[in-house]
Amino acid sequence: MVNHRHPLLTRHEILYRFSLGERKEVEYVLGFSSFMKSMSATAIIKHSLHNNKMSNRLIEFETNIWTVEGPTVSFFGFPYPTRMVVIRLVERDEPCAWIWSPIELSDDLAEEVKTKAGPVKYIVSPNKFHHFFLKEWADRYPKAEVFAPPGLENRRVAQGTRFTSRFGVGEPAPDFANEIDHVIIKGSYVLQEVEFYHKPSKTIIINDLIQRHTENLEGWKGWLMKMDGLAGEEGSTPRDWRFTFWWPCGKAKLRVARDVMFGWNAEKMIIAHGLCVDTGASDIIRQALSWI
Repeated sequence: MVNHRHPLLTRHEILYRFSLGERKEVEYVLGFSSFMKSMSATAIIKHSLHNNKMSNRLIEFETNIWTVEGPTVSFFGFPYPTRMVVIRLVERDEPCAWIWSPIELSDDLAEEVKTKAGPVKYIVSPNKFHHFFLKEWADRYPKAEVFAPPGLENRRVAQGTRFTSRFGVGEPAPDFANEIDHVIIKGSYVLQEVEFYHKPSKTIIINDLIQRHTENLEGWKGWLMKMDGLAGEEGSTPRDWRFTFWWPCGKAKLRVARDVMFGWNAEKMIIAHGLCVDTGASDIIRQALSWI
C-alpha cells in the first residue's frame, strides 16, 4: 500500500483511518506538514517521555560498554522503546565517557556515568530525530564535544544547542576514531544517520536503520509492525523508509555505507529500538539489510 505521491506516507495513510490528530503529530516530527508551524515537535515527544517510566540505570553490555533503557515513546502511534549507550574510552591518558543518543538526564544518571565511565567527553546524536535531550546534556557538560549528524544542526528544534563538531564530508576524523569508527548512511532524502563500531569489543551501534521490536505487538498495531518487517529477530529497515532510497543513485550510496558495515565483521550489535545481540551480529546485519 504505497502512496506514489509521497512514498514515505505509507503508514500515515493507514493511521489516518484511526486518528487524524495522531497523523498530524507524526507529520510534524518528520517535517512534512504545515502543521509544524503551530506546535512543538519536542513538546509532543517530551509529553510522551514524561508519561513513561525509564530505568535510568547503566546496564553492562560488554566491557566498557553500557546501555540505559529510556522510556517508550509514541512514534507513528506505535510504541518505540528508546536506548542510550555509554562507552568508556580507555586508549588515552585519562579514560572518559562517550554518550550516544542521550536520554533525559538526572543527577543519579550523571553520577553513575561518571563513576563507571569517567567524565563525559563526547556527546553524539546519531540522526536528526534523536535530539530531544541533546541540549540538556550539552549544557550539563560544557567541556564536552557535541557532535551533530547530517541534517540536524539547521533544524529549528536544534536551535540553541551547542554543537562543536560534525559528522560529514570534509570534517576531520574525531579523536575517538582509534576506538570507535563510524560511517554515514547516505542516499535517502529522509534517513541520514551515523552508525558506529566499537573496535575493542567488535560491537556495532545502529540507530534507526535496523529495528527489531518485541514489545506491545498485539492487535492491529502489532500486525502492522510485523508487516513492516520491524518485529523481533526478523526485524529490518521500515519499509516506507526503504522507498526514500529510490532517488537517483540513492541505493548506490547506501551500498557504500552497507559495505563498510559488513567490513567491520561485528560480533555484537546494539540498536536503538528492539533486540540487541551479543553474538553473530554480522549474519544478522546481512540478513536485515538484504533488501538493499
